[in-house]
Amino acid sequence: MGSSVSTLSSRKASTGSLDLDGKKPSLFQRSKSSLQFRKRSKSSLSSSDSSNCANNTFGRNKGNQVVPNRHPSMDSSDGHSDLSQNSQSGDSNSSNPAIKHIPRRLQDNSTNNSNLTTGVPGGALPEWAHHSRRCDDGRTRHTVESAPYMLPNDLTESDRLDAQHYLVRFIFKGNYNVKLDRDANLKILDVATGTGVWALEMAHEFPKADIYGVDISSIFPAEIKPKNCHFQLCNILDGLPFPDNYFDFIYQRLLVYALTPAQRKQVNTELLRVLKPEGFLQLVESDGIVYNAGPEMEKINQLSLETSLRHGVDPREVQTMKTGLKQAGYTGANSFNIALPVGDWGGKAGALSRQNMHGLATIWLKGEVGKLDQDSCDKILAKVDQEIEQYQSYYKVWLVVGMKPSVAQTQHKEAKKAAAALAASNAAGASPPADEPLAEAV
Repeated sequence: MGSSVSTLSSRKASTGSLDLDGKKPSLFQRSKSSLQFRKRSKSSLSSSDSSNCANNTFGRNKGNQVVPNRHPSMDSSDGHSDLSQNSQSGDSNSSNPAIKHIPRRLQDNSTNNSNLTTGVPGGALPEWAHHSRRCDDGRTRHTVESAPYMLPNDLTESDRLDAQHYLVRFIFKGNYNVKLDRDANLKILDVATGTGVWALEMAHEFPKADIYGVDISSIFPAEIKPKNCHFQLCNILDGLPFPDNYFDFIYQRLLVYALTPAQRKQVNTELLRVLKPEGFLQLVESDGIVYNAGPEMEKINQLSLETSLRHGVDPREVQTMKTGLKQAGYTGANSFNIALPVGDWGGKAGALSRQNMHGLATIWLKGEVGKLDQDSCDKILAKVDQEIEQYQSYYKVWLVVGMKPSVAQTQHKEAKKAAAALAASNAAGASPPADEPLAEAV
């Protein structure tokens, strides 16, 4: 790939973990061996602090020095990071200090399946693409039997996904955490693109690149999009409709409720297939657990886990993503996690995180296990809002990056494997099996 995508720093700081001994996590910072909280007496994670959760990113390589991966859209003159819908990554320097409401995306026929294509010339939509099922909670979901994804695919969920996008972009200071060449003709893949907001922003920031977004549900834009942005309906469990060694960078985010352990291994292998040698895969995940939870929030934690396990999904598995990438054949895998505040105590990030938590909690409370009505949900969430401020609750979010080995590395590995197999074969042939007598001398 040359200079189009740089490698990550091998510094141990990239694989640090959080010191969560304290009950009041505040401003996050990197140390040589770990990510730690500064003492609350020194600094508070508040709406006036633009560094909230944002110092924990993989650096861009510059020799042996890690250069923070800052995006212009995350900077502003007043020190606030922009969480507004109207900011495009890489262009806007405006700020939005107050989080009030992120308006619903403008969609043009995005839910009209008849207008969608597979994105493959001459391709035809699969039968499941034309159907959604309405569940007992009144929400619509996909109908693909092989995919355990249990969250809705309606407009309410689209709003939540968009707000979640701005939150993730805020805490990681941008849409990506490896160095990408904006002047290169890159090919970038967004797996489980959802509403397509990440792909749209990347297409704007990288006008010479081709950005592809795939998803099992057709809630992405069908027509109104940049020329270099391409969406297509795709069940990744059936394989991706792209050739080997095709993408320079692959991004996958928050599929915590979408994949069983076996399917996650399958997807890791499939993404490795379509990734170019020395290309990067970036994963962003949360286990969905609210830590430092009060009694009502803990009930919701258990409800989400029970619902997930019913579908064969264990959200806690995301804690071992780095190991999963290594086992799949990625090299140089790096990982760290941060604590994301939930509630006003965490400033802007916490306020938006609470909004996201409300959306997920409502799904669990009204879903196949909870089966509560809206009034009951509202009463529980009112108690939860008090608890998260009292206990200073937070999510954990993991960021993992792995690289596909270079051609030379792959050839070297295959050569070593072949040599080992030959040596084993020769060793086995050096003496006859124990149950066969030696040939008599003539």
